[in-house]
Amino acid sequence: MIDPTLEFLYGLHNRGIKLGLRNIEGFLKKCGDPHKKIKTIHLAGTNGKGSTSSIIAKILQKNGYKVGLYTSPHLIHFNERIRIDGIPISNEKIIKFIESHKQTLIESSITFFEATTALAFEYFAEKNVDIAIVETGLGGRLDSTNVLSPIQTIITEIHYDHTHILGNSIEEITSEKCGIFKNQTPAITVNSDPRAIKTIKKHALLKNVKVSFIKKEDIVIKNQTPKSVNFTYDMQEFSMPQAGSYQTQNAMLAIKTCQDNFHNLTNEDIQQALDQWYWPARMQIMKDNFFYDVAHNRNGISVLAKDLTEIYKKKPLGVVVLKNDKINPQLIEKFSTLFDKIIISTISSKDILNKEEIMKNPLLKNFQFIENLNEALTELDKLEYSGAKVVFGSHYIAKEVYNFFDFSFDNGLI
Repeated sequence: MIDPTLEFLYGLHNRGIKLGLRNIEGFLKKCGDPHKKIKTIHLAGTNGKGSTSSIIAKILQKNGYKVGLYTSPHLIHFNERIRIDGIPISNEKIIKFIESHKQTLIESSITFFEATTALAFEYFAEKNVDIAIVETGLGGRLDSTNVLSPIQTIITEIHYDHTHILGNSIEEITSEKCGIFKNQTPAITVNSDPRAIKTIKKHALLKNVKVSFIKKEDIVIKNQTPKSVNFTYDMQEFSMPQAGSYQTQNAMLAIKTCQDNFHNLTNEDIQQALDQWYWPARMQIMKDNFFYDVAHNRNGISVLAKDLTEIYKKKPLGVVVLKNDKINPQLIEKFSTLFDKIIISTISSKDILNKEEIMKNPLLKNFQFIENLNEALTELDKLEYSGAKVVFGSHYIAKEVYNFFDFSFDNGLI
């Protein structure tokens, strides 16, 4: 019964991406302005939004708060995007929303992401959540989620991504992300690039925003294994049940946000929540030394490879499926320098580089190409190797990856 409804919803993809708030504001008004009825924390950034959002949600949920969580994209099921206390929205709620607003959706120019955002806000308001954690879809200033009046804004790490939309410089990209700043609303960030820091400070001054800066150099990793990372910050010690040095930064953004806004939380409360945290497709172990990660830009891929090299003491082997807007010399260079072997593969998707595009791209001619992803994974899996193996590059390959490893995805429960 959900299929026709989702088919209609996905059909809104044909309207493309429309940056700006006029559409969403008009649609939300017809929905009763649900976003004005919920308390929110709003996140923007290049890498780490989903992890940071989910860590905040887990900490608050485990300490008695009813928490909404809105993230994108999903891995397997659309429902994953919208959760309350870790449980995805039901098919029935999606159907009810679409049926209630179908005529407006047909007659207007509302996009897929705008409709999904309105659905999330209406659901959170209807269920009377204590707090909703909301990440932007793209950028910040003109993103559909930027209709909120949050109690806190968060800027995760900023790097080059979506440059055709957000700008070709770190300053331009950061400015777009800082568009979520609201007058006199506190913000927090973890960024080491001086260009990003300078831009954040400039926008904070314009909107009278007090920004807390978490310095990456003050986060000290004590130990990292394939399944965990332990670290200290400001004389506080925490551990995460998933590997990834980048998760220590995401964790501190989440922890500091919770400490600043929910003063009843102790470090013990926070650690107990962290022990139960789980966020799929981020250095996720699929089998023995074989990982899956959605890293897809230069920084994300670099950190992934360096972490696996640090843990296993040798460069990883990789299968990569490339999004068609990600090919550039700087990214391809990372494959040669950070991996011992790379196999390029593809899946049938308009967002993924196809065989013809791969074969004619001179940047990719020196890498092994196996068109079928299952065959590429089989090729890598059969190799005897004491280092790590990893498939990476996109959210869009999750279904194929999980099927290959016979991994039962639990409908997005976290």
